[in-house]
Amino acid sequence: MKVDFIVNQHPEVTRIAVLEDGRLMELIVEMADDKHIVGNIYLGRVNAVLPGMQAAFVDIGLERSAFLHVSDVREKLVDEKSFARALIEGKPPKSVETRRPIEKVLEKGQRILVQVTKEPIGTKGARVSTRISIAGRYVVSMPGDSVAGVSRKITDRAERSRLRKITQQVRTEGFGIIARTAGVSKDEESFRTDVERIVNKWKEIGALTVKSKPPALLHQEHDLITMTVRDLVSPDVNSIVSDSRAVAKQIQKYLKAFDPEVASKVKFYRGKTPIFDQYGVEKEISGLVRREVLLKSGGSIVIDHTEALVAIDVNTKRYVGRKKQEDTILKTNMEAASEVARQLRLRDLGGIIVIDFIDMDNLSHRDKVVNCLRGELGRDRSPTKTCQVSPMGLVEMTRKRVRPSLVQSMSVACAHCSGTGRIQTPVSILTRIERFLERAANGKKHKNLVVTINPLVSKYLMEEDGRRLEYLTARSDKLSVHVHEDERLFQADFKVFSLDSHEEITELYSPDSRA
Repeated sequence: MKVDFIVNQHPEVTRIAVLEDGRLMELIVEMADDKHIVGNIYLGRVNAVLPGMQAAFVDIGLERSAFLHVSDVREKLVDEKSFARALIEGKPPKSVETRRPIEKVLEKGQRILVQVTKEPIGTKGARVSTRISIAGRYVVSMPGDSVAGVSRKITDRAERSRLRKITQQVRTEGFGIIARTAGVSKDEESFRTDVERIVNKWKEIGALTVKSKPPALLHQEHDLITMTVRDLVSPDVNSIVSDSRAVAKQIQKYLKAFDPEVASKVKFYRGKTPIFDQYGVEKEISGLVRREVLLKSGGSIVIDHTEALVAIDVNTKRYVGRKKQEDTILKTNMEAASEVARQLRLRDLGGIIVIDFIDMDNLSHRDKVVNCLRGELGRDRSPTKTCQVSPMGLVEMTRKRVRPSLVQSMSVACAHCSGTGRIQTPVSILTRIERFLERAANGKKHKNLVVTINPLVSKYLMEEDGRRLEYLTARSDKLSVHVHEDERLFQADFKVFSLDSHEEITELYSPDSRA
């Protein structure tokens, strides 16, 4: 498989496209004023302990306090002073998950060392953990742990065995390490150098902890470009192309320290056509906020976001097949399974995901679809868990959510529909206006009114030779009503002005008012 990285640098936004065999599979976006904080390590202060939730809120210097659940609390690591001294000495104590209630472990005002594991999303603050780690090029280092393991993404048994021996040789006492996929085929010396570099960083963090006052940032993750290169670029990458000379040099400098051969694959794009247009990325990005994704066969998948989960519906649409109905359904579901896995990566969808495949009576067909889905998800760097297809064709799965989805990052809720995707019909709007006029007539304070509405509603009002307008304006002999158009109003909105008092009275006679 040919993998290319396309980097588009702009003062307001950095975008990195990951192409697999020329097809966009992942898009990583970071706004200039909204830097990622996952991986950052902070010295925080506990500002609330909630026994009923078995959680605490920690002030780490952000707009909202971070959330710390008891399952993310490690004994001995919460005593930040002794832990900091142990980091400086290079001998952190072994620690495990606490078995005590959170109110027995933490108290309000306590200083604590935490790492961000999930970005703030919507109204929720960041999620943090006391189990801190630092990722290098070849290993992830975890103080207070004793593991010497290998990434699950490395599947070759011989290579896993070789890397496990290397990690056991280079591991420093008190620090657990896990070999990363970038370490495949690398020698022991490369791992040892990476481990020593990270251990020295831990000593710096320990020293900084001792002299800092909370809230304080102790360790900041690499910038988006360096982090992406560190985590995703492997020796078999085809090319890394950037439209910024400075970014190309930055990537080359980083890779020369670890993979000189890969550094030679970094290129500066000199073309006049925008780089994402040149590689066909921009066209695909424009479709990322659409609900419906068309399949090559003629079927489609429809993606809907709710507060609790993401629902994905599979439809045959105009694909009718050639032979048996079962074969038509299987082909559509197989194609949909592959596309669903791609869209999850591309849109960075996380949390609970429910996929409604077309009903399959054949058990072997169900197994084929699930295996196809799991196989495609195996290329996803975010952890996923998938259940079997239910008799109704539903597949429940989870995908680790670390940050807001791409749709959330690239769009805002529609001011017309408040994010529902639907607005009131003209008849519903007119019904609201009629109720308003009835309340105004009962109020007896304002008799001469001007109702301002959107032109589309006005057009509906004038249909049937103006009988709707006549009915509206003749609702009460106590009122004189005139209708005015204003294209600046949303379709679902209206405003009412009183010619008696020369003021707007829309809120005065709203359903919530007591006028």
